[in-house]
Amino acid sequence: MDNSEKLQATLRDLQATRQQSMTLSSQIKEFEVTLDALNKQDATKKVYRQIGALLFEVEDKDEMKDQLISSIETLKEHLMLMEKQDKELKQKYDLLVSEIENSNE
Repeated sequence: MDNSEKLQATLRDLQATRQQSMTLSSQIKEFEVTLDALNKQDATKKVYRQIGALLFEVEDKDEMKDQLISSIETLKEHLMLMEKQDKELKQKYDLLVSEIENSNE
């Protein structure tokens, strides 16, 4: 594989990584908003959870909060890995661009 093919492959990987990062960020925001709403919910009101096309009453709100917190932490860890991979791919991309520019001189 020559440098221009490597550059194209790296660019595709970089774009995919950035798309995944955006998706993860969106999921984190959604879970944080849900957790915030759950925390503000009046304790006397019922809370429901959607599973498939059905809504089920939540028996233990604290357990649901714990699940949301755990999901947020997991997504944040994955986002950090994606950001690290993005940085590495960006460095690889910059190196390949530099090599191509130097080979054309």
